[in-house]
Amino acid sequence: MAGADGWTLTDWFENVYLNTAGADAYDQLTNHEIPWTDETVVNALQELATIWVNPEMLAGGTTGALQTDFPTSVTKVFTDPPEAAMVYEGDFVAGVITGETDATLGDDARFFPFPAAEGEPRGVVAGGDVVVLFDANPASEALLQYLATADAAEIWAAEGGFTSPNRQVSEDVYPDDISRAGAAALTEADVLRFDMSDQQPAAFGGTPGQGEWKILQDFLADPTDPAGTAQQLEAAAAAAYGGS
Repeated sequence: MAGADGWTLTDWFENVYLNTAGADAYDQLTNHEIPWTDETVVNALQELATIWVNPEMLAGGTTGALQTDFPTSVTKVFTDPPEAAMVYEGDFVAGVITGETDATLGDDARFFPFPAAEGEPRGVVAGGDVVVLFDANPASEALLQYLATADAAEIWAAEGGFTSPNRQVSEDVYPDDISRAGAAALTEADVLRFDMSDQQPAAFGGTPGQGEWKILQDFLADPTDPAGTAQQLEAAAAAAYGGS
């Protein structure tokens, strides 16, 4: 686990939260329409604690996890002998695997989607680039409309390193089995939501050493008080949203 990078811990929370609380609550929490002390948040933190409270579940234990950055969390799985059985993150881990290890995608390196909660639809949290139009004119608007089409996405997807949420994009255009499986996980998700912390004020959801990043790192260090952590998250969120 890349506990040294707080953004990875927000991804852990978001996936657990979406798959336990559902899409409506996810949207409300994203917009701070419900407080972080809501029982759905405490429940998600309790679920996280079932993993984080056991150092034997983490490569290097809790201390090791808190000292591991994202690239190292990936390479630990593919050292010889390996230091970890698996790593959780987005499909961009493929770049670290191919760039920094001898592992082969689809052979040494495979993946499975984040599991759904029992009895709940499977939710997928996705991140990505956003195109912003600063000057509204017919040519620019036409370009944006084209970029949203399956024809444009298939050009990108065939080059690798890009996954389109457009369900009209054929999985056959992706260059390898891993890319195709990743695209299927995205387009076949029961529920799809954009990364929560990327939609929140940076002071809360996107700054090292403060807000959600720091509070979840503290929770990883001692995950025995989910309710207290929820209170800390709400205090930080309230301050950030109030000033945004």
